[in-house]
Amino acid sequence: MLKRKLSIILILILAIGIVGCDKIQTSEQWYEKNTYEIKSLDSDDYSDLEFLKPLLKNKRVVSLGENFHRVSEYRTIKTKIIKYLHEELGYDAIGFESGLGECAMVMNNNELTPRQMMENSTLPVWHSEETLKLFDYIKEQKETEQPLELFGYDMQFTSMYFIDYMTQWLAKVDEKKAEEYSQMEIGFLQSYYTLLNKYGFETVGHINEYQKIIDKYQKPYNELIKYIKDNRNALENVYPENKNLVDCAIRTLDKRMTIVKMSMVNTVESYNLRDVIMAENVEWYLTVNPDKKIILWAHNDHLTRNTSKMLTLEKDEWVNSFKSMGEILSENLEDDIYVLGFYMKSGRATSINTVKDFEIPEVPEGSLEEIINRSGYENTFVDLSKHTKENKFNKWMFSKQYASEDGLSYETIRTNAMQFIPKEQYDGIIVLKQVSSPILLQQDK
Repeated sequence: MLKRKLSIILILILAIGIVGCDKIQTSEQWYEKNTYEIKSLDSDDYSDLEFLKPLLKNKRVVSLGENFHRVSEYRTIKTKIIKYLHEELGYDAIGFESGLGECAMVMNNNELTPRQMMENSTLPVWHSEETLKLFDYIKEQKETEQPLELFGYDMQFTSMYFIDYMTQWLAKVDEKKAEEYSQMEIGFLQSYYTLLNKYGFETVGHINEYQKIIDKYQKPYNELIKYIKDNRNALENVYPENKNLVDCAIRTLDKRMTIVKMSMVNTVESYNLRDVIMAENVEWYLTVNPDKKIILWAHNDHLTRNTSKMLTLEKDEWVNSFKSMGEILSENLEDDIYVLGFYMKSGRATSINTVKDFEIPEVPEGSLEEIINRSGYENTFVDLSKHTKENKFNKWMFSKQYASEDGLSYETIRTNAMQFIPKEQYDGIIVLKQVSSPILLQQDK
């Protein structure tokens, strides 16, 4: 009898030992152990984001992507994550895929409302009630001991605020130069956008017309930049609390002709031109702010680690994507950056340029979104960075997958429009089961 009891005890010990080893036997067990539920997209209770702390606490840069711009829930959850990173992990700057100069000058003006800050600093694709909540927060934090600084890294023209601010700034030093500058910038933009509106991004047969703009304006811009450098001290004395503002202006004006050059090459080359400059701007910002930990907000395609290895479906052909800002930053920062991609399973969104609502096609079985959504959660996070060995449960991370995207040139989301190996591109992925169109701002009366 005693031997039988000892045998039972031994069997129980062995059974406990097997359970203690936490050996995963089923897909359900794997998802339970390796995915996390984000219970609320907008709550100030950050307990459902605690899984991020061990992953991000030692990273200097966190990239927050999106596979499509005009999605309400992306803006909401990213705002929550930004607030969590700021309050809990010490991240103190948020960089937007928007004009470097515009963002810098908005941050230099304490009189702007949150809406004015948002509309003057970011591209119109993000102007909505959801994004405004982030700018409410940035404005609130501005006067605290731990402000959240807004910065831009894009070289594209974002708003007229840069011209207005630059004109009044120059006028404090030289009124004539300020007037000359304003006329030149407005003339350049009118010339460029006239061609762009006429021909779109189809450059074949129109390169000479774009070249005429460069021939006319390159020298005046060079002369303006020289003037700013020669009068750096006088300009810095106007805003002595922000010594980097002069360099922001120079970096912005120096890339005006690159905007034109983007319209003279094919789509992939155009993205290449832009993303090289965006990477340079981020690296410059990190250099002049050596103590800052930063967050980047952009499309997935600008943030992924090996974007040039991605395949995108363009006009029924699979083509290689461009070398992105994220790819360049990953080469230089290596493990000091964490790239978090965002995808959705279904719902509605708003088209990029025509601003029309559309139904997002249901993702097919076996797509990246459907695989991650097998967690059973409404909003699922999965970390890829800690998975170093392939097994039958995580093999999807190490093999080519299809995902929905707008690609390089489309107005709306298309299913299975991208091919890539998730581990090559992301450190983590969030999939939202259901999304909706952003709430557009009402026009002021």
